[in-house]
Order: sequence, then structure tokens, then C-alpha cells
Amino acid sequence: MRAFFDTLKIDYGLCPPGCTLCEEACARGNGNGAEPVRIAANHLPEVDFHNASVCHQCGQPRCLEICPVGAITKSDGTGVVHIDSEKCVGCSLCTLACPYGSIRYNVVEKKSYKCEQCDGEPRCVAACKHGVLSYLKNRNAASYIQCEDRVTPGNMLCVGCGAELALRFTFEVLGKDFILFNAPGCAFLGCGTMMPEGMFAKVPMAFCLLTNVDALMTGVKRYYKNVGRDVRLVAFVGDGATADAGFQALSGAAERGENIIHICYDNEAYMNTGIQRSSTTPFQSWSTTTPVGRKIRGKQEPTKYMPLIMAFHGVPYVATASVAHLEDYARKLTKAMAVKDGMAYVHLFSPCPTGWRAPTESSVELSRMAVETNYFPLWEAEHGEFRLTHEPRLVRPVQDYTSLMGRFNHLKEDDLAEFQKTVDDRMALLKHLCAM
Repeated sequence: MRAFFDTLKIDYGLCPPGCTLCEEACARGNGNGAEPVRIAANHLPEVDFHNASVCHQCGQPRCLEICPVGAITKSDGTGVVHIDSEKCVGCSLCTLACPYGSIRYNVVEKKSYKCEQCDGEPRCVAACKHGVLSYLKNRNAASYIQCEDRVTPGNMLCVGCGAELALRFTFEVLGKDFILFNAPGCAFLGCGTMMPEGMFAKVPMAFCLLTNVDALMTGVKRYYKNVGRDVRLVAFVGDGATADAGFQALSGAAERGENIIHICYDNEAYMNTGIQRSSTTPFQSWSTTTPVGRKIRGKQEPTKYMPLIMAFHGVPYVATASVAHLEDYARKLTKAMAVKDGMAYVHLFSPCPTGWRAPTESSVELSRMAVETNYFPLWEAEHGEFRLTHEPRLVRPVQDYTSLMGRFNHLKEDDLAEFQKTVDDRMALLKHLCAM
């Protein structure tokens, strides 16, 4: 089963100039101060860079591999890399092997030290008054997993695809007792193809047209009801089969109160067929059908906000989710599975590094930044009652999100101001709905 470890997160480059609160808290925790601090505040005023650095608790630690006496171990339960001071002989090879320079050496005691996350309660996080440090408790997500990976090895999806992570995790939480419905799109390559190098979902599955996913689910659900069986039907489809070509069938099923789960993995365009714009493509975003030139500067229409549209259908449960917040997503999937009096709809933010012109390894960071800037707020509506499920400690400007990808490279100061207003207005509306 996939490992889920808690993570000490530092928002890169956002430390206030001269701040050393994290170092001071770490030093106080070391008692007499004989050991060096495990976190370092790095300030380079010449280039206006201010950050903190700490051990990354690597998956395959170089320090562990090079230690000649076996003093360094990695916990299978927490993922924390630990140095046994009794075994450490002070050779300092670990300090040389660490690619991040995160292992400290005490020249007096001739021992190496590093951050071990204070047994799950990092003092530096509590001391940081600026919201730069946070502790992400990812291990809690593992408690929702019901089965092993339900997708075979092999991958035809693009490198770094957010939908693959979402697909695998979704199946692990749903367990074995469901029927999957899919439609043309990226996830089609993740659920089953006729090509030998493709991935295959190890669950009962039905392939639909782009236009009839929820209509087909309705027929299957009613057949099983007639034969006396209660089955869980789950659609895992893109924005095309949800907000565009498939919207009529989805809206009709919602209005009729069909007891199905519809998950939209939204990569904000028709990525599988060439990055054409969809109705969820952001305002001013580049796509192959909304190019950037002298006359047209990206998509000119605002985004169709599907989660709110579905909530106003009056369905029992609607939620937004992100692959950067897996515990939140797992909790919402669990609630969706418990719905018996109508449809459950989950709108999942699913970055596409290829179509968004972003680094291949950036899917999780894009997802996190979308939430931290309120571009993609996390909320749920249960029988019409709205609630925010995550509120950023420090709301970042939307430019921190748009700057991570090439599809927004053309935005000028006025464009960003308009973009920010759109984000702020939507967030104000959501907060109003939550307060009602």
C-alpha cells in the first residue's frame, strides 16, 4: 500500500527579511543548546531572497546509504530519517552526502544532527507567525484507503499527469465494490485501452460516449434496482464529459435525483485531443483554440463554475477537491459514498503540466497553490448547507499561481488585476453562501 507521511512544508522564498523565529524555537527545544539547530534561516538581502531550509526526509536518503556504521535509519511508520547519536562516530560523511545541506555537525560532541520533526509536533511551525511554515498531516489520508492499487502498472498518460494520481487514490478509497463509468478523455488511457502498453483498472467498467455518461449510469442503476441489488456507480470523467458535451445528461440525472457519484477531474481543457478550450478553461488562458496574439489574448469568456451549478441543482452532496489535499479528498469521497437520496458530485482539480506549459513535476504544487491563492477553494455543500473545508493561513496573490505555468505568461499587470478580482469575487460569494 502507498506510504503517506506527514510533511514539514516551507513556502519557498516567503520568509520575512531577518526573521529567525524558527531557529530560536528549535534551539529552545534542544534544552541546554549543546546541539545545533535543525532548521536554518537563510537570508540573502543582496538578491532579496529569504527562506528557511530543513531536512526533506528523503524517500531514498543518501545519508542513510553512505553512513558506514548504520546510525541512520528511516521509519516505515512516519517516514522520518533518524540519526542514532549512540551509534554515530562523527565521520560527517552524511553532511557531505546530503544534497540539501540539511544535516548539521556538532564539532564539540563530534556528532551529526538533523530535523526529526519533533515527534509530529514541530516547534518551528508553532513559532512561525507569518504562515510560511506548516505541517501537513498526510498520514491521516491512509486511514481512508480500503484496498491496494486498483490500476495495473504501465502508463500512457503524460509525465506528471495529475489525473493519474487522482485516479489511483480514488480507487483505493472507493474500494472494490463499485462499477466505473468512463468517457473519451485522458482518464480513458488510465482505465483501459486496446494498446498493450496501457493501464487497466481492475474494477468492473463501462465506456460511454462523451455525451451520455450519466444517462447510461441511470439505466444501469435502475436495472440493478429492479433485480433487487444496490450497486455503487461512479463516473470518473473530464470537464468535456461534465461541463460541455455531457452536461445535459448530468443535469438531467441530478434533477431526477439519481443515486450515482459523478467525479469530474478538471484539467481545464480538452487535453487528450490537443489542448482545445473547454467551458472550464480559465478566462485569459492560452489554449490551441484560444491563442495569444495581437487581436486575441487567450480565452475571452469566464469560467463555467460547475461545482456551484451542481449545488444549485439541489443535489444532496457537492464538493471540490485537490490532489494536494488528499485527506480532504478522501473524507469527501467517503461522504459521497454514504449518499442514498440522490447524486453526489465531486469536482477535482487535476493539473495538466503538458497543456498548462508547466514543469512535469509540478502537479501537486500547482494544486496546492491553486488552493492557497483561493483560485480553487475547497468547500462542500450538504443538502444546501455550504462549508469551507480548508482556509489558507496566508492567502497568496493569484499571480503566485499563474506564474507557475506558461499558459498565463502573456498576462500584464491590468490582466492580473482583473484575474485577481474574479478570484476575490468568487471567494466572497462562497463565504456569503457559507454564512447563510
